[in-house]
Amino acid sequence: MVKVTLALFTLLGFLAQLAESACDPSLPCWPTKAEIDALENALDPTADRSGLLRTDPVKGGSPYPAGIPIYSQNDQALYGYEIDALKPLYYYDTELEYDCFAKSTIRNPEDREICFASVRNNGGQAPAFVAFPTTSQQVQAAVSFATEHNLCLSVLGTGHDFLDRHSNCEFGMLIRTSLLKKMTLSSDSNNSTVKLGSGTTFSEVQDFLAPSQLYVASGWSVTVGILGWSIGGGHGPFGPSAGLGVDNIKEFEIVTADGSLLVCSAESNSDLFWAVRGGGGSTWGVITSMTLLTHSLPENGATLFQFYAASDNYCDTDMFSTNLDTYMEILPTLDERWSGLTFFTVGPTADPTKCGLGYNIFSQYIFLGLEEEAKDVVHSMAEIGLANILTRKISSWNEDYVKMADPEYLCPTPLMIPSDTSVGGVPSVLVTREKSADLGQAIKNRFSECAAAAGVATDGLCGRYEIYHDITGNSKEPFDADDVSITTSFRNALYHVVTGGGTHGTMDKIYELLGDYCYQNECAMQISEASGGWKKRVFGEQYESLLEIKNKYDPEGLFWCRHCVGDETSFD
Repeated sequence: MVKVTLALFTLLGFLAQLAESACDPSLPCWPTKAEIDALENALDPTADRSGLLRTDPVKGGSPYPAGIPIYSQNDQALYGYEIDALKPLYYYDTELEYDCFAKSTIRNPEDREICFASVRNNGGQAPAFVAFPTTSQQVQAAVSFATEHNLCLSVLGTGHDFLDRHSNCEFGMLIRTSLLKKMTLSSDSNNSTVKLGSGTTFSEVQDFLAPSQLYVASGWSVTVGILGWSIGGGHGPFGPSAGLGVDNIKEFEIVTADGSLLVCSAESNSDLFWAVRGGGGSTWGVITSMTLLTHSLPENGATLFQFYAASDNYCDTDMFSTNLDTYMEILPTLDERWSGLTFFTVGPTADPTKCGLGYNIFSQYIFLGLEEEAKDVVHSMAEIGLANILTRKISSWNEDYVKMADPEYLCPTPLMIPSDTSVGGVPSVLVTREKSADLGQAIKNRFSECAAAAGVATDGLCGRYEIYHDITGNSKEPFDADDVSITTSFRNALYHVVTGGGTHGTMDKIYELLGDYCYQNECAMQISEASGGWKKRVFGEQYESLLEIKNKYDPEGLFWCRHCVGDETSFD
C-alpha cells in the first residue's frame, strides 16, 4: 500500500473523499497495466517533451521556461529530473511504500519519478498518475481515462501555486499542461491578440512578442504561467492601465469532463467563459489554450523606480510613527500610469540597546512615462525617507525588465502549511481606497506588537507586509465589473495586501479592520468560519452562480482542487 504524508489541513477533506466512490488500487475500477500502457501510447511517447528545459540566455530566447523548485539542479524544472526529455506518463508502483518528499531528504529527494513530475507535493498527497500531454487531443485521452476509471482529476501548469491546491487528490490523475506552448500572434482592425498554449510562462510570451514591440498584461514574476495567473484575477505591473488578467482574456479552449473540446468566448459558451475568468483553479476542465489582448508601451516608454529605507532601530524612527501615514496618503493620489509594490519588513536585531528590532522598506513602481514626468512623486518619496536607489528607462518590457529578472524559486509546501503560529499559505486581504489610512494603522499595530514582544518572531507578529498597488482601483476608465466573475472587491480594491502570516486571531483582526476578501491565488490556507470562511473570502457574492455553472459542465465533480468552486470537502 502506498504511504503518503498527509498534511493536517487536508485530513478532513481526505476522509470525506474516501467516503465517496472515487477509485483506489484496491477496487476493480483501478486500471490494469494494459490500460495504463494504452493511455501512455495515446499520449504519444514520440512527441518532443524537452520544453521545460531552461534556455541558455547567452544563446538568446526566454531564460526561464518554467517554475524552478528550490534545490533544483542547474536551475531546472522538476528538480532537474530527466533533463533531456520527459515521459508522457508517470504513475505509482503500488507495490512500493514511501513518502514523497520527507523533510529530511528534501535536498536530495528520493529517486521516485512521480514526486519529481508532481513538483509541489512536498508533504502533501501525491496523485497516482501524472500526464504530460502536448496536444488538446492528448488531454482528451487523459480525461477520458480518468472518467472511465473514476479518478479525481486536477490540473497544474508551471507549479507556482502557493496553496498547493492540486495535490490533495490522492489516487487521482494530475494533468500537467506545462508542455502546451504553441504561440500565435493575430491582428485585426480593433486590436492585436496572441493565442498561447496553457503551459506558456510570462518570460516566454514576452520574448515572443518583443520583435513586434508588444507585451501582455502580466504578473511581476517572469516564470509564472499565464493561465493560473489570468483566470485567478491576475494583478501586476499593468493592472491599472491594461486591466487585470481576467480583463485580457478574449477566448480559451477547454476540455470538459465529458471529453469535449470547447471554444469559449463572449459569443460561444458564454456562461463558462464568464465563470472561468475569475472562478480560477483547475475545477472547470483542462484549458489547453488562451487568447489574450496585447499592448504597447507609450511612445516614450516607461520608467522603473526603486526606493529603499532601513534602520537597525525600529523604535527610534519617524518612519513608523509619522512618515508611514504620509506614505499612505501619497499612494491613493497615483493615477493609472503607476503600478507597484512595497514590502515593509520588521525583525529582531542583535543589539538589544536599540529596541531589539530593525526594519527595511523596499518599494518598486513602474511608471508609464518619462522620468521627468514623475519627479514630484520621487521628491515626495525622498521627503519621507525613501531613497531612490534605481531609475531605469524601459523601452522594451522584455529586454529592460523580463531578461534582467532573476528566477523566482518555488517554495516547498511544508514552508507554507498551517501551524500553531500560522494559518498557512500566503494570507492576504483586498483593501479599498477608503481603507488606505486603516492599512497604515494595521501595519503600525502589528509591528508595535512585535516590538512589545521583544522581537520574538515566532508569535506571528513580526515579519513582512507586502502592498501590491497594482489592481484596477485607481484606473481612470473603469473596467466592466459584470464582464468577469471576480468579486466586486477585487475590482474596486486599490491594494492587494499580503500580511506575512499569523494566527487565526491575528488574521481575524486584520480582516475586521481592512476588508472581507482575499486574492484567491495568494490567500490563507486556513480561513475560519468566524472570519467568513473561504467561499466568502475568495469568491464572495459570485460563489453560487459559479457553482451552478460548475455543476452544468462537470456534474459528477470529476475536476477538483482545494478551496476551488465545487470543493465540498475542505472545511477551513
